[in-house]
Amino acid sequence: MKILITSPSLDTNKNVSGISSITQFIITYNTKNSYLHFELGRKDCQRRNLSWFINILHIYLKWPYVIFSQKIDIIHFNLALTKESILRDFPLIIMARIFRKSMILHLHGGEFLMHKKNPFWMNYLLKLIFVPNMPLIVLSPLEEKIIKNKSRNSNIYILPNCIDLKEAERYDHDHSNDEYFKFLFLGRISSDKGLEFIYQAMVSLKEKGLKYKFLLAGKGPEEEIFKKKFSDLLGVDFEFKGVVAGIQKTDLLKECDVFLLPSFYEGLPMALLESMSFGLVPITTNVGSIGYVINDGVNGLFVKSHSSDDIVLAIEKLSKYKKYRHELGKNARQTIFTNFNPEHYISRLNKIYNYE
Repeated sequence: MKILITSPSLDTNKNVSGISSITQFIITYNTKNSYLHFELGRKDCQRRNLSWFINILHIYLKWPYVIFSQKIDIIHFNLALTKESILRDFPLIIMARIFRKSMILHLHGGEFLMHKKNPFWMNYLLKLIFVPNMPLIVLSPLEEKIIKNKSRNSNIYILPNCIDLKEAERYDHDHSNDEYFKFLFLGRISSDKGLEFIYQAMVSLKEKGLKYKFLLAGKGPEEEIFKKKFSDLLGVDFEFKGVVAGIQKTDLLKECDVFLLPSFYEGLPMALLESMSFGLVPITTNVGSIGYVINDGVNGLFVKSHSSDDIVLAIEKLSKYKKYRHELGKNARQTIFTNFNPEHYISRLNKIYNYE
């Protein structure tokens, strides 16, 4: 089949996005089908100005041309349930439906997924989007339950995100470095990822005399703000890695001990799965579908949202009990290799394409 798939830019230098990562994974691994990528989404650090507005207009003009000029069998539409994405993508979804194009909506979390009381206009748009019988892909049973409550749609498929495991298979993290803890944040650099609370935790840990290094990797709208804050606080014990991919990302994951993601909302973060596959211990909030990957105290640690104190306590626990830290990292790695097999993912996706 020829499949039109939407996502932000696949160039990691322009965009750090979980949706882009899973899209690239699908295109790379699903060789039974051919994909045409339709770029949809704002690039990192792109401002909402005249240029951005003109680009949106260009997308609305380009969309009908692409779906008519190309012999498309299915539109694989990736959608985050955020205000920006819903308002931008709603006309495209409706247009494809009017033109009777086969379409699958692939949902990727967002603040409007978990909110119990969305604004009236948002609930109205979501009902128009989630029409009966349109195939929907969600990341966990929790999301399936929520979508069923928000809509009349029962044609829902659960498909957790997946990652390439080739490099992780060749590496065994032993957590043997007792001199320095190395903490990693990898992803979009913005406040809603909990970075301010990571910063406050680092302040407390520094005051307590814990030896550690913090590595920040990614790109985002608040990149310069957090680079300066962590640099001023930690000096040589802070490293900014920028956008990492390929061997750079692999080397970074091998270097670190703990993955930090006290995010306010998520779907199922690719960076979380990647870090766990290399044996890093995840410290994260229980938001989105993360609770279907992390078993608190078994393969990672949960912290409360908006709580730097919880982050400090979790890190102190890992510092004090080194054997426990090793066990969590080992279990984290095993979780990914057991439950996130790329071949199973692609097989399941192709069955969904065929509405089986």
